[in-house]
Amino acid sequence: MGRRPDTTAHGPDQGSARSWARPAPRGDVRLEALLSAAEELLAEKPFTDVSVGEVAARAGISRPTFYFYFDTKHSLLAALLERVMRDKLEIALRGFGTTDADPTPQRTFERNYTEILALWREHSAVVVAASDAMASDAELREVYTGLLRLFIEPATAWIEQERATGRAPEGTDAATLATTLVWMSERNLYAALLGMEPMVSDAQRVAALAEVWVRSVFGTGPSSQDRTAD
Repeated sequence: MGRRPDTTAHGPDQGSARSWARPAPRGDVRLEALLSAAEELLAEKPFTDVSVGEVAARAGISRPTFYFYFDTKHSLLAALLERVMRDKLEIALRGFGTTDADPTPQRTFERNYTEILALWREHSAVVVAASDAMASDAELREVYTGLLRLFIEPATAWIEQERATGRAPEGTDAATLATTLVWMSERNLYAALLGMEPMVSDAQRVAALAEVWVRSVFGTGPSSQDRTAD
C-alpha cells in the first residue's frame, strides 16, 4: 500500500478545545460519564425529552458540573456525534488514504461501508438524534456539516489523484462529486437506521453504495476482479 495523505488540515486536532465543550483532559472521568449517560438516555427516549438534569443525575454529577463541560444539551450531543464520526472517518480513510491503484475498489468500499453501517447501528441513538436535531440547532448543524467535510476533503483528493494518474476519467468537478457522494451515502445509511421503506438488506445496501462510488468516479461498474474476489 502507498502512503496515506496528510489529513491534519482537514479538521481540528482531537486533543484541542472545541466549540461544543470546554477544554478537559483526555480520559476525564466525569466527561466520559456524561457522554455515556447521554447515549444511554438517547436509547430510551427522544432527544427532545432528555433534560440536562437527567443526564447529570445518570452520570452521578451535579448540574453545575455539567455546565463546566457543556453549554447546552445540544453541545453534549455534538460531542457524542463527533466521537462516532471520527471512528467512521478512520474506516473511510482506508479507501482514500493510498496512492496505489486499488485493483478491487468495489470490494474496498463494500468492506468499509459494512463496518461503517455496523458502527452507526451500534450508536444509532446518537446518529439519529443528531441528524434530526441539526435542523433546529445552528451549532449542531455546523458541527455535523463540519464533520462531513472531513470525509469530503480526502474523497476529493482521492478523486483528483485517480484522474491525475489516468485511472479515472475527467468529469464533474471533484469537490462537487465528492460532496454529492458523501451526502448520498450519509442519507442512505440514515435511512437504514430508521428502517425506511423500501427495505433492502445491509449487504444489498453496501454493495449498491460501493457501486455508485465506483461508477461515479471510474465511469464503469465493478471489474471482473471485484466480482471474483473472495
